[in-house]
Amino acid sequence: MTPDAERQLIDRALSVHAAAEDCPARIALIEPDGKLWTWSDLSAEVAAVERRLDPGIGVLTATSTPATIVRILASIERSIPVAPLDPRISGTERQARIDLLESASGTGAADPGGTIPSPRSGRPLALMFTSGSTGASRAVELSREAFVASARASEQRLGWRDDDRWLCVLPLAHVGGLSILIRCLVARRTVVLLERFDAEAVTEVIERTAVTLTSLVPTMLSRLLARDSAWRAPAALRTVLLGGAPAPDAIWSEALGRRLPVLETWGMTETCSQVATAIPGASPRSPVPLPGWSVRRRGGRLEVKGPALMTRYLDHGGGMSPLGADSWFSTGDLGTVNPDGSVTISGRADEMIVTGGENVSPFEVERVLESVPGVGRAVVVGIPDREWGEIVAAALEPADDRHRDFAEGPAPAPASDVVQRLQNTIQRELATFQRPRTIVWVPRLPETVAGKIDRAEVCRGLLLAAGSKSEVDPAHGI
Repeated sequence: MTPDAERQLIDRALSVHAAAEDCPARIALIEPDGKLWTWSDLSAEVAAVERRLDPGIGVLTATSTPATIVRILASIERSIPVAPLDPRISGTERQARIDLLESASGTGAADPGGTIPSPRSGRPLALMFTSGSTGASRAVELSREAFVASARASEQRLGWRDDDRWLCVLPLAHVGGLSILIRCLVARRTVVLLERFDAEAVTEVIERTAVTLTSLVPTMLSRLLARDSAWRAPAALRTVLLGGAPAPDAIWSEALGRRLPVLETWGMTETCSQVATAIPGASPRSPVPLPGWSVRRRGGRLEVKGPALMTRYLDHGGGMSPLGADSWFSTGDLGTVNPDGSVTISGRADEMIVTGGENVSPFEVERVLESVPGVGRAVVVGIPDREWGEIVAAALEPADDRHRDFAEGPAPAPASDVVQRLQNTIQRELATFQRPRTIVWVPRLPETVAGKIDRAEVCRGLLLAAGSKSEVDPAHGI
């Protein structure tokens, strides 16, 4: 197939008008209140919007609403790169992201709801911002070809059924949410839309609309399981993709014990979502690279190569490619590639704690802490210390209190038996240099707008709890 022919196929796959020609009466979108949109309905709305769009980068506030979906599809139809901004970010962060896009495009100030001249780098579909949970966010340029390649690889792993409906509760301003929309567009399948995650609403919508697939982060799954200990997935639900961060063993145990069809998936903004996903019917916690993807380990870090990789990062200097000369991308994730080809993720390289010259993986310590009955979620971070460089500190969420807010301050003291079990487990399972010097119980761990635990906020909270920004008083521990 010639390059021109391939581009035409890609453009048709991404066209809502072509979808309306292929299956005009098929349901394309289901709103939370049950309103149905056919592909013909969606095409008509997109046609009205696309006539009003200016060329350039389409900056929009990406609420999880039909209006946002129409705007995104209209931009795709016009080959206008879309830059969705999460409505939950601060005004300062919003302006910083707009300023970055303007700088990278070599333009002056633009209307926050308008367009910015597009960077000249091929065929970008979207400019997505990384979550920024551990630092400043960056704009990632993803091409039309990358999104379609990602959709095709996902289809090869999960397959499609005629009655498939994919529940989208991930933000459309993040690659996980946008990828659901693109997958369903390419396959001419149905998106079930919720404006925000709410455990009760999710279970109700799954059952009422016969959802067959959904994508969650561990925090969402934890709340879903905690809402109703008797809830079981309905027969129609065939796949729950679980990604964004490693899930605690306790969550996996409970989910699998309730026969939830959970499959671990691993990916990132820079790869248009999925790189590796567990094979249905095989081990649910063993993600395997999708067709077209290769994964290797170098220096403890995982590198990937595949058809859905980003084009470049956008920065104030214009842009830069993150790919090596051999087209491999260093993910920053720590992990291993197992003999069977599956991938095991053990944490982030930029989250590694160095204390007294020893490297400590937060993920390994968190798994030990979360294994203790009475402990819900744990976050382990390194905080500055004059003697050790960094010391290991932990914030713990009680297993039975997931409804208060991190900002409310320390949680009530845990029961003495929980404290004793925690102390015993730490002494037994962790080396001296791995043991937290400070442990603070919090009502609820803070989260980013993407639903991941906000490690930067946890670190700030631990510093405040310790009463110092330079060192920690061990008396705050248990």
